[in-house]
Amino acid sequence: MTVKFKAVVIDNQNEKFTRDIKEIDSSHLKDGNVLIKIDYSSLNYKDALILKDGGKIVRKFPFVPGIDFSGKVVESGDDKFKKDENIICTGFRVGEMYYGGFSQYAKVDSNFLIKNPKDIDAEKSMMLGTAGFTALQCSFAIKAREELLLGEKVNDVLVTGATGGVGSIAVMILSKMGYNVHAVTGKKR
Repeated sequence: MTVKFKAVVIDNQNEKFTRDIKEIDSSHLKDGNVLIKIDYSSLNYKDALILKDGGKIVRKFPFVPGIDFSGKVVESGDDKFKKDENIICTGFRVGEMYYGGFSQYAKVDSNFLIKNPKDIDAEKSMMLGTAGFTALQCSFAIKAREELLLGEKVNDVLVTGATGGVGSIAVMILSKMGYNVHAVTGKKR
């Protein structure tokens, strides 16, 4: 099935970087075995670098950036994912090496996907995105260290880079978990 859709397309021809919303079709989506109709994406620091000038991250042009997205399965070449299932994609060089989530459709390797948890919808999953996922992993690591290695409650936690995506979400999560959070940033303002 060929589908026409809109996507943010970056290009760099003859040292001239461009970024536009273009109409393309699904024949451009050559990576992976699962076609997804994207509902939401998020903007990460890496995305901002890529959207500025490719960020020395993207190597092939033209290209569709966006390292995170959530949406519904349209077609699947993997029995783990069925049509209309809600999925999340974060990382795996999507939006860097493989066409990403700043699009209405994406096609990725099924190993890059997880099913959306029942308690969190597609929009909320992208409110967290890669930054939120990383912050959650860090917060759970502190909890695991406390319970498994130390055997006692940790009261104070230091979060460096607290004004960035991961840091700011980590401050919120750790505060909710009952820790006394100390936030540090290298920014003057």
